Amino acid sequence: MTEHVTRALEITADLVRAYSRRGNFHSDPVLSADLKLPGLVAQGVQAAGPAYGALLDAWGDDFLAHGEIEMRFVGTVLAGESVEAAVDIDADTATFEVVNTASTRTAVVGTARCSSEPA
Repeated sequence: MTEHVTRALEITADLVRAYSRRGNFHSDPVLSADLKLPGLVAQGVQAAGPAYGALLDAWGDDFLAHGEIEMRFVGTVLAGESVEAAVDIDADTATFEVVNTASTRTAVVGTARCSSEPA
């Protein structure tokens, strides 16, 4: 039986700066503007956070010890925008999509697998 989970996260400027190291377009508005970006850009893994959290809730320590995840970062999320993850978990496999709710565009897609045994 497939479990469908959704989870949202507001990507604030403070979260973007805390997540990213200093001195790059993720954390420095001047560098971001120099690259003609419209603002601070969240890192892809940060935008994927709600999906990852749902997988951890479902699989716990087994996922940390023996899980696999594959993600593609296909869209941009700026500081001040929110994302919503839709995760479909079927026993030991999952698929997910993270959407930037401001633009309604997909930001991250992926699959995951969990095993209680090492691969």
